[in-house]
Amino acid sequence: MSKSAHAGSAACEVAPFVHKGAAMIRTFLLATVIASSGAFATGERIVINGAAAPLKETLCFSMNCVTSGAREFTVSGKPVKGGIELTVVSLSGQPRLTYVAKLNEWNQISSTDLVHATSLVVRAIERGPVAPPAPAKSAAVAKKKKLLKAAIARR
Repeated sequence: MSKSAHAGSAACEVAPFVHKGAAMIRTFLLATVIASSGAFATGERIVINGAAAPLKETLCFSMNCVTSGAREFTVSGKPVKGGIELTVVSLSGQPRLTYVAKLNEWNQISSTDLVHATSLVVRAIERGPVAPPAPAKSAAVAKKKKLLKAAIARR
């Protein structure tokens, strides 16, 4: 009888701790879910079509992907020479992004380029149009400037 009485009293001593611990864990998990929900879903409704399919997995994690109906943005892709041209267009028709993701030797977008393209698409949707990179100076313009500097230096 003393063993069962001892076991019962130990259970009574541990039960309040377990109950308080479970409540604390539940509260912590609820707070974590509420705090992190803003980081995972921005609420934009987007349609992904064409060759932009590789972006679907990452974009649909943070945005609401729909196949038809009401949407705010369309993310599309089309094959071009040497890569895939990704385009983001708003519902009003305003172009937000045009970016060419290069293809690797297996004719796919590399993981690094895929991450970069995804971040550009998200930025275009959340912040507005993303300016294309500045065009590289042509060799003729660079040569002209070099000749001009050389002529000025001779004076």
